[in-house]
Order: sequence, then C-alpha cells, then structure tokens
Amino acid sequence: MKRNKLFAVDRFLIGLMEDHLHQVVLAVLLLFSAVLRWKLAPELALSPDYDVYIKGWSETYRELGFVQGMGQVIGDYYVPLNIMYAIIGLSPWEPWVLASIFSCLFDYLTGLVIFFLVRELLHRRGDGNARWKAAYTAVLFLYLPFVFMNSALWKQCDVIYIFFALLAVYMMFKDRYTLSFILLGVSFSVKLQAVFFIPFFVLLYILKKKFSILQFLWIPGIYLLAGLPAVFCRRGLRATYGTYFLQMMEGSASGTDATPENYGMVAFYPNLYNCGLDDFLETFSLPAVLMTAAILLLSVALALYKRENLNEEKLLWLLAWQIWTCNMFLPSMHERYDYGAAVIFSMLIVLLPKETALPAAVLNIGTFISYLRAMQVCQMPIDPLVTVYIAAFLWSAWALVRGLLRCDAQREMTQKSP
Repeated sequence: MKRNKLFAVDRFLIGLMEDHLHQVVLAVLLLFSAVLRWKLAPELALSPDYDVYIKGWSETYRELGFVQGMGQVIGDYYVPLNIMYAIIGLSPWEPWVLASIFSCLFDYLTGLVIFFLVRELLHRRGDGNARWKAAYTAVLFLYLPFVFMNSALWKQCDVIYIFFALLAVYMMFKDRYTLSFILLGVSFSVKLQAVFFIPFFVLLYILKKKFSILQFLWIPGIYLLAGLPAVFCRRGLRATYGTYFLQMMEGSASGTDATPENYGMVAFYPNLYNCGLDDFLETFSLPAVLMTAAILLLSVALALYKRENLNEEKLLWLLAWQIWTCNMFLPSMHERYDYGAAVIFSMLIVLLPKETALPAAVLNIGTFISYLRAMQVCQMPIDPLVTVYIAAFLWSAWALVRGLLRCDAQREMTQKSP
C-alpha cells in the first residue's frame, strides 16, 4: 500500500506551525481583526452619530477651511478632536474613511499598550510565558465587540483617550512620573472622561511618595496648550477653554451647537437612574456627583488603610472599579463612557481571573446590548440589564474589599500555624 508523500510545501507549512505556532496564530488573528474592521467601516446607517455629527462637522471644516473653521465652535469636542475632524474634512475622501482609520489605528496602539502592561505584570510574577500571554491578551482585545463596534462601526473615538490614559498608567508603574502626567493631560484634552482616572493617580501620589502634587498641574497645562490652535485662529478664550463646561451642561441645556440634548440623568447606560429618575436631572445631579465623590473617597481610603496588601494587579482592579463607579452614579452617563472599565476588567482576566471574569463578562455583554440599543438595532428593555449591572457592580465591590482584606487573613493564619 503506497503512502502519500509530503511535498516541500507541506513540510514547510507543517514546520512553520510546529516551530512558530504562536507567531502564526497571532499573525492570522491580527489579519482577521483588520478584515473585520475593513468590512464594518463602510457601514454608515448603524452609526447613531455619523450623519449629524461626524459627517456634519467634517464637511463644515471642508467648506470653511482649517483656520476659519477652527476659529468657530464646530461640534462639542475640544480642540484635539476638532483638529482630527478638520483633517478628515480637508481630505479628498468621504469622512467615514479617515474617521474609521484614526479610531482603528488607536485600537491597535491600545492593544500594544495592553501587551506591555500585561507582560510587565506577569514578569513581576515570574511567569515564563509572560510574552505570549500578554500577546494573546492584546490581540483578543481587538475582538471585543465594544472595541470594533466603537471604532469601525460607530466611527467614535473613545479608544483615543483610553490609549493615552492606559499609557499613562503604564508609565506610572515604570516610575516615569512626568511623562505619565503629560500623557494623562493629553488624554484629558482628548475627552473629558479621562477624569475617571484621576482618583487613581491621587491614590498613587499618596502610596508612592515619589512625585510632587505639582505634577498634577501637567493636566490643566496640557489642556491649555491643546487649546492654543483654536485661540490662534481667534475662536476666543471662553469659547475654547469652556468646552468641557458646555459638555457638562448638555444634559439639560443647549449644547455648543445650540441644539437641546436633553440627556437627563442617563443616556442609554444601564445604571440605577433608569429606575424612574431620568427626568430629574436638576434635582439629582449635584447629589449624584457628591455621592460618586464619597464612594471614590472611601475606595481610596480603604486602599490606603490596606496598602500593605496592594500590588499593581489590585491597583488596576481598583481603577477599573472606580471608572465603573463613575458610570453607575454620575449623571448623564452614555453607553460608551465605561470603555476604560471594560478594557481593564477584560485585561485583568489573565491576571485575576476569579475576581474579574464576572464584571468583565457583564460589561462586555451589557455594552454590546447598549450599543445595539443606541443603534436602534435591538429593542430589548433596559430594566433587566439594569438589574444585572447593579448586581454585578455590588458583587465586584464586595470582591474588591474582600481582596484587600484577604491578605491580612492569610497572614494571620500563617502566623498562627506552628
């Protein structure tokens, strides 16, 4: 009976898979992730913001030019994103092309930061497979539905500020303090939601005792510098630097385009304000902010009280929970604002699987459903999702407190054992 012979191409392919399995799998996954984005990018009907906002702003810059356009208030984003939309508008392509490319590019840059961050923490554990575990974590991040839906399908730019914020966290862990605060300032200049990271940096300031509180001045300093292109184009100081104030007023007042937004206490986000409180923004907005600040303060105080039990992994866990806290309690939260929490919880599965798998699953599935609701693809009622989110949030809070206290219990048991 004759045996089938292997040709040279067969030996090459089999040898390639046997000797370079991880490289081949990762390369194919990266290719598929690019094809996924390439396929979704031309789809415009499912983006809630494309026609009115992204395309409208870009075409306004195309009509007015950079200088005249930058001298006016176009949209409600701050100057760096206005520059991005000006570039999109002045290009010869349809706005969706560069809008998708910019956001998808930052998908891959954020994946690179995740790779470095996870590899660093696994190295500190002494994990011999740190590089490959980090690589798979980074590549699989590209397949999270809220990631590619946000950038390729929605043409939104949340991943841009998250990239700079996560890079700031990585630099903080590497003791590059000035660079870390500069990056956080850039993140804040891209999107206001970067403030969700500030309580974490305040905690690190007290824990590390290695950098001055004056380093925090980099955040408003970068914000002021980022606004100079608009100021030079004669937009005016108040119109330029008051952008975030106007954004915070959009819940009940007119936005920068003089168009009432009327977000109320919540906008498509499954938090407790869906329980009949959405129409009471003027009544509950200040109490909501104070309650959020109180919860964040308590989390910082607990971390400081149990500082001997903290490591970088638990600090990241705390950061993800703090971002989630902001989304659960602050007023006028959108379905996209928990992007940072979803990314960090998903990343932590490889480091703290028992503690973070549940919130990661809830945030990923919940965000996917919230995106579909915002895109008017899914008409699922919000109440079941609200119940799941509140339950998962409380479980995560309990698990975090237990995680901070558990080392003490283990230490006491070790001391008592003969």
